[in-house]
Amino acid sequence: MTESTDPLPGLGLTAILVAGARATESARPDRLFEDPYASAFVEAASAVSPTIGEALAQGSPDAAANEARHNSVAIRTRLYDDELLAAARAGCHQVVILGAGLDARAFRLPWPDGVRLWELDMPEVFAFKERVLEERGATARCERVVLAADLREDWPQLLSDGGFDSRQPTAWLIEGLLLYLDEGERDLLLDRVGALSSAGSRAAMDHAPGFFSPPAVTSADDPQGEAAAARFAALAEAAASAPSLTAPEEWLAGHGWRASIEDPAALFARHNRPLPGPAAPPAPGAPRRWIATAERA
Repeated sequence: MTESTDPLPGLGLTAILVAGARATESARPDRLFEDPYASAFVEAASAVSPTIGEALAQGSPDAAANEARHNSVAIRTRLYDDELLAAARAGCHQVVILGAGLDARAFRLPWPDGVRLWELDMPEVFAFKERVLEERGATARCERVVLAADLREDWPQLLSDGGFDSRQPTAWLIEGLLLYLDEGERDLLLDRVGALSSAGSRAAMDHAPGFFSPPAVTSADDPQGEAAAARFAALAEAAASAPSLTAPEEWLAGHGWRASIEDPAALFARHNRPLPGPAAPPAPGAPRRWIATAERA
C-alpha cells in the first residue's frame, strides 16, 4: 500500500487550501482581515509535501474558480470573525469551532475577557497545526482547548469532558464543513449542537451543493483519490433533494435555530468582490449556496 507523504492526509488537505486562500487575502492591500498564521501553515505544508506545494501554486486549472474560492473564503472569514466577536461580547463566553482545521481565530482575534474556545478536528490535523503554532511562538488570546475528535463519533461527550458547560450560552462555528457530510450526518450534527445549546446561544455556518473546484483529496488507503471523488459526486447528486440546501431556513428552524440567511450576491457586493457564477440566485426550490447566522429559537 502506498503511504501518503502529505502532512494532512484525507480531508485535512482541504484545510491547507483554506489556509492558502486566507494567506492570499492577508497579502492584499484591501484585505478583509489579517491572518499572520495562514502563510506559516502553507509554508510548513509545502516544505514537506511536493504534492501540496504544487496544488497551492497551480490551484484549479480554471482561474475563475480560484478567484471564486479565494473570495468566498475571505468573505465568510470576515463575516464569522465579526459574528463570533459580537456573540462573545453579548455574553457567549463559550466558543466552539467544529472541524476547526487551521483556524487561527483563538490567536488573532481580540477576544473579551473570560472567553473559552474549543477546537475540534481530526488528530492528524492538530498534530500538524500545533507543531507550526509552537514553532511560531503563537500565544492564544483566550483560553483555548484542543480536542482531537471525529465529528461522526461521540464528540459531545468529549466536549463535556473538556470542560464545556451546556447550561451556558455558546457561539458555534461550522465553517466549510456541511458540504462534506451527507444529509443524515448534517442532521445528526445539528441535533447534537442543539442539545448542547442553551438559550442565548448563537451559530454561524455555511453550505453549498458543490465545490468551485473539487479538492484533490487523497489518503494512504485512497492514494488516487477515487473514493473521495465518488463521495463528492454522490453528495452533488443528492443535493437536489436535500432540505439543508433547498430550504435552509426551514431546515435550520427544524433543528431549533432562527436563522438569517445571507444573500451571497449582497455579501460579494458589500466587499466589492466579483460575484462568481455559482453564487448567482438559483431557481426557486433548487439547491443553493448559503451562509447563515442564527440564534437558538
